[in-house]
Amino acid sequence: MLSWIVYAIVVAYLGILLGVGFYASKRIKTGEDFMLAGRGLGPILIAGTLAATEVGGGSSMGVAQQAFGDWGLSAGWYVLTLAIVFVILAFLAPKLRSTRVTTVPEFFARKYGKANHILTTVILLLPMIGLTAIQIMASGIVLSIMLGIEFKIAVLVMGAVAVTYSVVGGLWSVTLTDMIQWICVVGGIIITVPFALKAVGGWSVVTSSLEP
Repeated sequence: MLSWIVYAIVVAYLGILLGVGFYASKRIKTGEDFMLAGRGLGPILIAGTLAATEVGGGSSMGVAQQAFGDWGLSAGWYVLTLAIVFVILAFLAPKLRSTRVTTVPEFFARKYGKANHILTTVILLLPMIGLTAIQIMASGIVLSIMLGIEFKIAVLVMGAVAVTYSVVGGLWSVTLTDMIQWICVVGGIIITVPFALKAVGGWSVVTSSLEP
């Protein structure tokens, strides 16, 4: 009985993500709508998508694991550095927005020429490939554990869903799905904590089991 409930929740969740993507596609009329959501994202949506980027699979799973491993409290710098960068960007973003560019490399192309455009594109592209792969792999791990399927299949499913809603709805769908996923991640972690502590025998068991 429980397995069918889990399957239903997973299917409904993935269906909502795809549904949001197709809903967002109705807002797409121009290339600017697709790339920049028509420059119409307000502070709440922007904050939500940035928060989802920061509190994603890398920090909620990978960093948490390292914190209890070799890194200790220094693992927190992974999240803190991003938070510091976002604060700095809050002051720089209005100036970048005033130039009406579509991408950051385009801004550098206007200022410093084509060579700098290519260099900036490569610098930004490489970490984004890694970040995207990590996020999809993290979601694949969760899906494989919940459904009891192969990790490779779970990654392909999550990758296909992510690519579909991104291609269909552009930045609108990415932003809206980011908001949904951020709420689910943060809310899920908060709800899970008491159940996890109960499952291992309480906080005293955790502190006695972990290394100093």
